[in-house]
Amino acid sequence: MRRLMLSILIIMLITSANAQSNNNTDVAVAKFRGFYNQQQIDSIYNMFSEKGKASLTPEKASQAFTGIYKQYGQLLTIEKLHEDGGMATYKSMFQRITLTMLVELTSDNKLETFRFLPHKEESTKDTTKKEPSNFIYKSATGNIYGTLTLPDVSRKVPVVLIISGSGPTDRDCNSALGLKSNAFIMLADSLNKAGIACLRFDKRGIGESAPALKGEESLRLDDYINDAAAIIKMLKNDARFTGVFVAGHSEGSLIGMIAALRENATAYISISGMGETMDKVIDKQIRAQSAEMADKAKVISDSIRQGYIVKDVPPLLNNLFHTSVQPYLRSCFKYNPQTEIKKLKIPVMIIQGTNDLQISVEDAKMLKKAQPKALLLRVPGMNHILKQAPADREQNFATYNKPELPLSPGFIPELVTFINHSK
Repeated sequence: MRRLMLSILIIMLITSANAQSNNNTDVAVAKFRGFYNQQQIDSIYNMFSEKGKASLTPEKASQAFTGIYKQYGQLLTIEKLHEDGGMATYKSMFQRITLTMLVELTSDNKLETFRFLPHKEESTKDTTKKEPSNFIYKSATGNIYGTLTLPDVSRKVPVVLIISGSGPTDRDCNSALGLKSNAFIMLADSLNKAGIACLRFDKRGIGESAPALKGEESLRLDDYINDAAAIIKMLKNDARFTGVFVAGHSEGSLIGMIAALRENATAYISISGMGETMDKVIDKQIRAQSAEMADKAKVISDSIRQGYIVKDVPPLLNNLFHTSVQPYLRSCFKYNPQTEIKKLKIPVMIIQGTNDLQISVEDAKMLKKAQPKALLLRVPGMNHILKQAPADREQNFATYNKPELPLSPGFIPELVTFINHSK
């Protein structure tokens, strides 16, 4: 599934794909890296063949490569993985993300095909800490897999269900799109040490639960809600637990509050949750980077909300608004978090970091206003992946790929207290 974390837009440049085999791609890629890091866009544009230039105007090239640079920083290393039929594949490590680069040259060593794609390690070796799946929810279209960790106690305990956010974010708060935080592993470990069980799972279409999604074009937010509600019901029927606490992170916050209401969970916890409809959040996140692109994105969002499929999407926005994901976005736009959280009659906690570049403290205040009885915890210096980070955009996003960083110390004690007082 290609749906991305909001505000992390992978920019794909696609030119024609019928070039002759050539062995000089390493030289061309090294030249591209030098031009890119110096932001010599004209030189990059001149590397393309005439056919490539026909589909990539100088304006589009400037917009695309400048956007990539602002989003991901310098291109640090390029590692050739393989070459097949003239198409060479490289692992490209930027300052803030690792992407796959596909390159094909013409007979005169001009770029005929040039693409950036999400990177997936081809090696079977997994350097991220993984725990075996020991929880399965059998949905109608396939299994939803998760990891249930228990504290080392013999008594019944509360259990926290963690629901991950948007994009291909897995049960550990990692993804193949440059996110490697291990935040949910750390959160589960902290809860276990406090005598609290924790279940985290891969949503359908993601990680081990990927086969449960039969097609991105068929996915709706309600599918995630239904899965979460079914899992809550399973946990409520488990005699080992005294209560079920639903903790939704980012987009998972909206999913969690609706599922918690449906299955009457013990309590609900919003972590870095949206305070407005998703289309407004998208607008704010893109507008913080480019007002021009935000205006174009708003036109697309408005059309999607009205039920239209937008086919003419600017290249820089294609990975966010490609046609197969638009029905999913429409299903999200109809839900207002303020309306949904207002319906909850159970204890509610709202956790928000002050250095979160994706969701702001203002979002948390909106949720608090809609649910006045909620406990609002603002965590100084915490960013979107629950780590301490500076407000500087580049340094903040750099933490997204540093799994060794510990969780922010500012919210675990209060979270544990809330759970223990709400049992």
